[in-house]
Amino acid sequence: MALSFQIKKLIPLLSGLKLHNVESVRFKSSRGLILKRRRPLRKWFDPADKSWAEPIFKYNKEKAALPDPEPSVLHMVYRIKDHYTRPYWEKDILKEFGLFEKSYNPVVIKNTPEINEKLKVIQHLVHIKPVTFPYGLPKDESDYKHCYLTEKGEFVVRHRITDQSKEVDQAWAEVKMVEERKDSKDVWKMDKKTLDKETRSVLQHFRLSAEYFKEKYVYKYNQDGKEHRYKNESKMDRYRQHWY
Repeated sequence: MALSFQIKKLIPLLSGLKLHNVESVRFKSSRGLILKRRRPLRKWFDPADKSWAEPIFKYNKEKAALPDPEPSVLHMVYRIKDHYTRPYWEKDILKEFGLFEKSYNPVVIKNTPEINEKLKVIQHLVHIKPVTFPYGLPKDESDYKHCYLTEKGEFVVRHRITDQSKEVDQAWAEVKMVEERKDSKDVWKMDKKTLDKETRSVLQHFRLSAEYFKEKYVYKYNQDGKEHRYKNESKMDRYRQHWY
């Protein structure tokens, strides 16, 4: 009883005190209005403070200052989504560009307004990348044999070096300079460590005289007639199926 009497005396004293940096707010409930206290927002919660967005604004300004890139002549297009539930007109466009059968199969298409209108219809099914030429265009017809298109859309060209070019003459001159140096280590001769390493790997991988004893026949699907290797007749139950 004494404890409850002391608490009743302390309640009016504590209610008169004002807590610093605390805002009183009334909330509605089934019992009526209830007084609750809410702490103010901290500095890093201040909505007026937008210092965190300064790098974003700076990046957007730098991006806007850059000149617009030149449009590519060709597009590399490949399908990334299924077309089973798509309407017939989208399937017809995929068949026209050769994207209907296989997904992730790149196809090179011209960058023209007519084709771009068709690509806009199927833009949710495909991925488009511009084809770039970092090493230039092929100079001769023989260069097409050594060209390939990368995943990033880069058309890599390996130009053929003719015997009459200056690059070949310069390369041969550098080779002769290395060969004439007696003090420097010869690049073309094999070292003892290299020979030991190669012979050790041949022994470890059982490749000794492999070039003279090649496999004449490779057995597949029990063609050697040794079914006991695959059937496991010693431990076979009557309900177990054969391997084939």
